[in-house]
Amino acid sequence: TAMELLPHLIIVGLIGFVLWLASCFPTWSFFSWHPVLMTIGYVGMFCESILLFHPRFSPTAVHATRVRTHQILQIVGLMMACGGGWVIWTVKERAGKDHITTWHALIGLITLCLSVINAANGAPLIYPQLRKLPLMSVTLAALKKRHAKLGLLTITCALLTIGLGFYSSWYEKKGLNILFQNISFGGTMFLVGILAGQIYERRLAESSPPSRN
Repeated sequence: TAMELLPHLIIVGLIGFVLWLASCFPTWSFFSWHPVLMTIGYVGMFCESILLFHPRFSPTAVHATRVRTHQILQIVGLMMACGGGWVIWTVKERAGKDHITTWHALIGLITLCLSVINAANGAPLIYPQLRKLPLMSVTLAALKKRHAKLGLLTITCALLTIGLGFYSSWYEKKGLNILFQNISFGGTMFLVGILAGQIYERRLAESSPPSRN
């Protein structure tokens, strides 16, 4: 149905829009890698890795396939996000500018830190031998819930960072109507709502029935 396709269409639309902005206004530059890598990493890889756990948005995949695909998408997304972070750090260093001077930058840094922490927290869910480590020696259910909570916080910060990026000086120099900014920001916030609802329903709701998905 249209509702099932809508999150995927928004993801594709946001990525395509950022690629278009980065390559066409006026041309591709080294800085262009920053928004492109961050958008594909978080909007593309991270969001899709979460959506695939809900039968509505990924109706045919079996549980084992979902888990493995989630792991791969998260690893690739984190690598792309770290690459995007390195690009903006390099650009600032070359220009002699200060780092972390906006909410976009601050929340982006927090997002990267949360991404690494939650990746470490998710590893014991796939590799049981890691559950013997300190802070990981809890029940499997507790590990899953903690991973879900951190994941929700991470993707919320990530999408907020991407959304705020549409109001950055880089975007404003493109000279487009503010309507495009508002629509893009709205798209990221819509994804936050979809993903938050899914994570709460599948993992955090105390009254929800047990599920392997």
